[in-house]
Amino acid sequence: MRKLIFAAILSVPCAFAARAEDTRGPAISEVKVSVKGSNVSIEARITDETGVLSATVHHRAGAGKGGEVEETAMQKNEFDDVFKATFAGSVDSEYWIDSSDLLGNASTYGSSSKAYAASGKPAGKQTTVAATEPPAWKPRPEPKQQPKAEPRAEAGAEPKPEKKPRHHREGKAQAKAAEKPVIEHRKPTSQPAAGQDFVVRMKIHSESPIGRAVLSTRAAGSTANYASSDLTHGDGDGDSYEGRIPAAVATGTVEYFIVAKDQAGVQTRQGDGDDKTPYTITFKGGPPGAGAESAAAEPPSGPFRFAHWTLFRTEPGRPILVRAQIVASADDSVPGTAVVLYRGNDGQDLDVPMTPDRTGGWGGFKAEIPAQTDGAVYYQIVACDDAGAKCAADTGGRKRWHATAVAAQPGGAVPLPIGEMSSKAPAGLTD
Repeated sequence: MRKLIFAAILSVPCAFAARAEDTRGPAISEVKVSVKGSNVSIEARITDETGVLSATVHHRAGAGKGGEVEETAMQKNEFDDVFKATFAGSVDSEYWIDSSDLLGNASTYGSSSKAYAASGKPAGKQTTVAATEPPAWKPRPEPKQQPKAEPRAEAGAEPKPEKKPRHHREGKAQAKAAEKPVIEHRKPTSQPAAGQDFVVRMKIHSESPIGRAVLSTRAAGSTANYASSDLTHGDGDGDSYEGRIPAAVATGTVEYFIVAKDQAGVQTRQGDGDDKTPYTITFKGGPPGAGAESAAAEPPSGPFRFAHWTLFRTEPGRPILVRAQIVASADDSVPGTAVVLYRGNDGQDLDVPMTPDRTGGWGGFKAEIPAQTDGAVYYQIVACDDAGAKCAADTGGRKRWHATAVAAQPGGAVPLPIGEMSSKAPAGLTD
């Protein structure tokens, strides 16, 4: 039954296939707020014809409280278009919501200067707060044009080329704006070792061939210009790219953007949710960079440390490449064995051994999960010492899994979580 549910949810192609005329941000409606104890919960229906890329709640203590603005990502329900978020706050809290789609179009519900109050009463100095949803977008009717008299052509004159109507030119401009390259990337969920080359991977889709793609990096908090290095094609399909953070830069916290420009000159700058907020990655074991807290003081959480770029989507019919850096927490030695445990649409527990990957830096490993059909794949990376007595999973536990959709197009629903232990888990693996 789970297989059928996954297939029904995840095999639906994303609307990225392209309605070029889409220049509107997601529609945010049916916003509901509840306050229980010291938590504020917000939900909203957010829809978009090309797919919602992200939704964020910005919140702070009420006007005059002096609270700093904080951000909480909204999570989408599995079966509908409702996004939810919960954060620490009270009836005095203020909030607003922003969201963007896969083409970079953005929309907001409220703003910093016109925030909504969690109590439902007007926030800040506002005298009124809209009790109903913002009016739905409607196309502006074009004014009726009176036919103009045709100018009399002079004898022997060449006929003038027909002038395209305005709406035709606007449609062409909108189509060009909508054809920006789409970047799929997810920052790592764990801290890699400092002082070693680190590979950043992503997928870049474009209707027009990519002319140039770069990774722009600098130390967090720095005011220096970003240093840019060209991306190269990575393993897998032609949309796979990778860039490298050099060992000399891989210390403290590093912020970065991914930029892609197609041969038509249309460019996408991708950050963490928008084109102005950089992704950040904090390296473990080195001195902190500007504005970063030291990661070296954190105690190890198990016998091994993992750095793995979680898969965000895989394509049906293609082997699934899994890469990771794995070192011992005590001495940075390489584990004796590493394996990928996975479960596909058929619900069977399987495993595939990982082999050393020199391109992945010290402790680099890689493995290929066999090609899967539309649906979902669950996996975890497990490392053990030479004796097999001490093992650890990169997810932090035997019943925790990474989940990735198997779909031909970007977007789509997130696979449902599972909480079962793999029958292939080694005896030394504990939570």
